[in-house]
Amino acid sequence: MSGGILIAGTGSGCGKTTFTCGFLRALMRRGSRPCAFKCGPDYIDPSFHARVLGVPGYNLDPFFTEEETLRLLYARHSQTGDISVVEGVMGYYDGLGFGHEASTYQTACALRMPVILLVDCRGMGSSVMAVAEGFLNHRNPSRIRGVIFNRLAPALYEKANQAAEELGIRSYGYLPDRLAMQLKSRHLGLVMAEEVTDFAVKVDEIAQAIEETVDVDGIVQLAAEAACVEEIPWDNDGRHTRPVSWNTATPQAEGGPCIAVAKDQAFCFLYEDNLNFLRERGAHIIFFSPLHDRALPKECDGLYLSGGYPELYAGQLEENVPMREDIRRRIGAGLPCIAECGGFLYLHEQLETSGRFYKMTGVIEADALSGSRKGHFGYIQAQLPTDCLLGKKGTSFRAHEFHYWQSTMTRADIRVVKPGNGAVWEEGFCSRTLYAGFPHLYFYGSPGVGESFLEAAQTYNNK
Repeated sequence: MSGGILIAGTGSGCGKTTFTCGFLRALMRRGSRPCAFKCGPDYIDPSFHARVLGVPGYNLDPFFTEEETLRLLYARHSQTGDISVVEGVMGYYDGLGFGHEASTYQTACALRMPVILLVDCRGMGSSVMAVAEGFLNHRNPSRIRGVIFNRLAPALYEKANQAAEELGIRSYGYLPDRLAMQLKSRHLGLVMAEEVTDFAVKVDEIAQAIEETVDVDGIVQLAAEAACVEEIPWDNDGRHTRPVSWNTATPQAEGGPCIAVAKDQAFCFLYEDNLNFLRERGAHIIFFSPLHDRALPKECDGLYLSGGYPELYAGQLEENVPMREDIRRRIGAGLPCIAECGGFLYLHEQLETSGRFYKMTGVIEADALSGSRKGHFGYIQAQLPTDCLLGKKGTSFRAHEFHYWQSTMTRADIRVVKPGNGAVWEEGFCSRTLYAGFPHLYFYGSPGVGESFLEAAQTYNNK
């Protein structure tokens, strides 16, 4: 591998995903084999990366995982390409509350990776240099090695470049403000890559603009300076170096449990590493569609209903009566099931959207109602009050939420604490065979949770 580069931004909406997708395409046009990562608990941006590359994109999240695990995952996935491109989340230093924990900055430090700061110039003139200077000086070391000016008038770049030199930071170019090059979003502020009209055309246009106005060769050279992850000290005082195991995955075991994973337009929020986690422990993954298939795979020993947009496809989900009835029957008969957010909504009796109610599976004896504002949003720390599908009583795990919908369910089984402000509430449904709730799980961050689910599936398999 030739190294890696992290594309950070001054804030959300500054153009990180647009630039990253265009840069990946530009690298591919040069014959490179890039691999892509996204900082934080994001399903959307990796879908954009994957559509550009034709291979999965991965997440790096220092809230979910210890730094050792974060480095291991990066090392494992980066070996498949010749350059790694990591897209940041929010503003470079933004983390929990008003701190830096779980920030892009923390990820850059953990990986010892050079950073290019994407500065949004829209609505500013020379003030952009004050912004850049603030980011450079906020932390020492900042790990910022260069800047790119986004949405900058071409006539202003010469002066912006000169100002960067005076600041002591290298400018790697700029991107003009062209509406056609923006990868827009919608529902909940989010849209999957597959929903973007003329995606390939737009990404090619962005790539061409990058070739014309950005020093791609210079960025590649900078990426080559990234520390080899095997040489990064594992402890904070740097007393020793622990080697990275590149190949921890084990072959799928004969007789291992079969996990049916929902994957279609309505259920599309899946961490690729969650699937890898299950496979490494002997599970066989079979994808199915609650929208289009008529029943669950007969051989499945566990069910994983991921998040997504069931509210956008509520009519089709309602019309697929055989699938709804099969899921209700199989879960009722003890099929172990994890249902996250959108999957949780699907298990209700009815799903309301735009004032209309649609019949869902009826596993949860409650309705799911749309709201005008976000419900709980961001990272959470959860604890199990009793033995259940996700583990033993007292088990803690980290997760995240992002939803507008609410449940009329009166039962609440999981105690949740919001890091940063200490808010406490209870939510979700947990039994010996079912977890259903808004929190999204990340198995590498809480391996006991994933392993407990697999144990239940294996027990079901052995019946």
